[in-house]
Amino acid sequence: MTRLLAIDIAKMEDVAAQAIEIARRIGADHAVASANASAGVRVTARNGATDTALRDAGQGLTITVYRGTRGGTVGTAALDPAALTEAAEEAFAIAALVGEDPDALPPSLADMAVDTPLPPIDAPSGHDVASLRTLALEGDARLRAGAQPGVTLETVTAGVSSSEGVFALATSAGFCRGQRYSNHGLWLVALARGADGAINDSADSFDRRFDRLIPVPMLADRAVARATGQLGGRAVPSQKAPVLFEARVATALIGSLVNALSGNPQWRRATFLPDAMGRTVAAPHLDLDEDPFEPFGPASGGFDREGIAGQRRTIMRAGTVEGLFLGTRSARRLGMPSTGNADGPWNLTLSSRAERGSFADLCRRMGRGLIVRRLSGGAVDPVTGNWTHAVAGTWVEDGVPVHAVTDVTVGGNLRDMLTGIVAVGDDVERRGAYSTGSILIDAMQIGGAA
Repeated sequence: MTRLLAIDIAKMEDVAAQAIEIARRIGADHAVASANASAGVRVTARNGATDTALRDAGQGLTITVYRGTRGGTVGTAALDPAALTEAAEEAFAIAALVGEDPDALPPSLADMAVDTPLPPIDAPSGHDVASLRTLALEGDARLRAGAQPGVTLETVTAGVSSSEGVFALATSAGFCRGQRYSNHGLWLVALARGADGAINDSADSFDRRFDRLIPVPMLADRAVARATGQLGGRAVPSQKAPVLFEARVATALIGSLVNALSGNPQWRRATFLPDAMGRTVAAPHLDLDEDPFEPFGPASGGFDREGIAGQRRTIMRAGTVEGLFLGTRSARRLGMPSTGNADGPWNLTLSSRAERGSFADLCRRMGRGLIVRRLSGGAVDPVTGNWTHAVAGTWVEDGVPVHAVTDVTVGGNLRDMLTGIVAVGDDVERRGAYSTGSILIDAMQIGGAA
């Protein structure tokens, strides 16, 4: 199978190892180097024609050099010996200008993923530009063909992409490993025009395996339904009522929880969940599990940027915190071992021990309230947990969606929101590292018409 990227793992490992050798030669006490290269193709279509067709490639190296406990970091896009030498020397010079930080020193080889199994995350698509263009044009045609009486549809964009990459990490402690990866995507954005205005909405699919992407016809139907479903929006009175977060929006709640449980906020106590270990922070039917080794998972990997392996573990069991997201520096400051999360979380899944159900089941359970389908402007205060967003969505009466809403905000506090989750749907969606079904919260403040 023809690859988009010809560079192999051994080449990247050699580049990273060369940078470490240079750093030690100029007097570094420790050094860490990461090298990467990638190549991809992206095609978009609109109004029956190709809008853009882009093939790009890139490479780079980042090196951190230590003088004692002082570290300097420099990046370079050139990977020849002269460029590596220049980068190492600049990093060495920068290290002399910064403060001592013993907690930031790289981990020892004994703590690193020297022989941890690497999950498969590389699956070249085998598609050339012409076949990707055909898919983009099909998406565009499907969107425009979805017009309904009184509604016209236009394509904002119909796009498809395929990319491959390889990275390697080397340290002066003796670690040197690399891995290949791939990423593929389809996305469709439809603009619906009705008598009272125009609304756009989207549907997308991303996976490391091209053949696992959601088919174009299904994505087009979703994008059209989401756009047309928001036409004719009406105001609702300000009130407190149940709120149902559609699955693709609900992942934002997981993101807020992850931020609260991450190392620096925990160490600085700049989080709405300080001293979280062992605390019950969410409804008792909720579990949150992490898996770095899921085959072809979007956030899978054998080690983080520090060379530390993650682990299959439960972050939250029955609403109680059992794990944090720590890199080496924050772990040392908290007196704990690194969890291999220097790059953030691995694949996370929120699940419920309570009775689940379809999206329609959750609407019926809600009775009367608001479906949140999209978040617009707003803010989350990571320290207090106050959460406020302008939203697009649908009003529900007697368990049935009745009309789109407009000029609505939703607010609450993340502590109350997490403990107020009464159900998680079986309509699971994955957005990056986060996977969850729709989330029903018992009550939130809805700001609408006076």
